Amino acid sequence: MQAPIHLPGSQTPPLETPTDQLIREILAARRITRADQERFMAILLSKTSLGEKEQTQINLLFDALRNGRLRVVD
Repeated sequence: MQAPIHLPGSQTPPLETPTDQLIREILAARRITRADQERFMAILLSKTSLGEKEQTQINLLFDALRNGRLRVVD
């Protein structure tokens, strides 16, 4: 079994946001479900703009998907 993928700087986060928690759960499980995708989109679309942190998180998920470290499941 492979080790989970970790967010950069996630060892001691000051305050974990709903986005941080969801991303951490997805990467730890090494899979993303349709429900995860819908929660993630709802969180991101509720914001007026995306900061650097959110953009980094999105890129991390896409990179994990592209490199086969994250599976899409239903």
